[in-house]
Amino acid sequence: MLAAAPLLLFGCSNAGDGGGSQAAEGEAADLVEDAPAPEASANPQVDTGDRAVVYEAVLEVEDPDAEGIAEAAWDLAESFGGFVTADERDRATGEEASYSSAHLVLRVPSEQFTAAMDGLSALAESERYRAVTTEDVTEATVDLDAHIATKTASVERVRGLLAEATSVTAILELEAELAEREGELASLESQLEDLQDRVAMSTIDFTVVTPSAAEAAGYAGPDSFWDGVVVGFKGAVNLLVGVSVVVGILLPFLPVAALVAAAVIVPVRWTRKRRNARALLVGPMAPVAPPMHATPPRQ
Repeated sequence: MLAAAPLLLFGCSNAGDGGGSQAAEGEAADLVEDAPAPEASANPQVDTGDRAVVYEAVLEVEDPDAEGIAEAAWDLAESFGGFVTADERDRATGEEASYSSAHLVLRVPSEQFTAAMDGLSALAESERYRAVTTEDVTEATVDLDAHIATKTASVERVRGLLAEATSVTAILELEAELAEREGELASLESQLEDLQDRVAMSTIDFTVVTPSAAEAAGYAGPDSFWDGVVVGFKGAVNLLVGVSVVVGILLPFLPVAALVAAAVIVPVRWTRKRRNARALLVGPMAPVAPPMHATPPRQ
């Protein structure tokens, strides 16, 4: 900011007009006087009785009808004067199990924050997780207010100087300075607006999920005799299907197994038959009679 002063003096001296030099000096003096005040002066005493607090929360619940709870959350937010800024849903279905979930980001008035949290929790069967954070932004709000007031006065002062400037150089320098200060003012106002919005409207990150299969009831078998018959019939059918599959897998290998068996069994049987035939041809050997001894004649 202060660097503009010598530039203004240089521009006015090129105009060759004593009155212009005096005007440029006056403009430079005004710019010097327009320098921002120290940060300490922009931090007045804060009234502790009126605090600016930002509320944010994460809430996760569980219910078999996740989509129904998500629709009810929309209605609940609107009933409190709020709205939903994000809605993401996920669903997976199958023969054995199904799963669905919904994730919403809700904005509700801060004075209704506690009631909204309790209402969302009451929509579902059970609450799984809750986390609440608070941030006191009172001093930040006061600082932004002070800086905006100072910057607004600064912008108005430069606009006044620009309206009175007669030197081309002074006009160019003042326009550049005005654009810079207006940009800074717009940034400060945007920050304050965002902070005030967070204070006025609390944010709730809300998630609802269906119970997982592991958390379901313990016994999942048949509940009656007929259900047992149906389960048994399905089991028998599954067994037959399994056996047929095994047979189908082994069937192409049966010719190969038959050839291997024939290559082993046929030679063995052929050898055994030859041995039996040879034994029949030779027959059993006759026993050898003992030698006959002549008896001496009787005298």
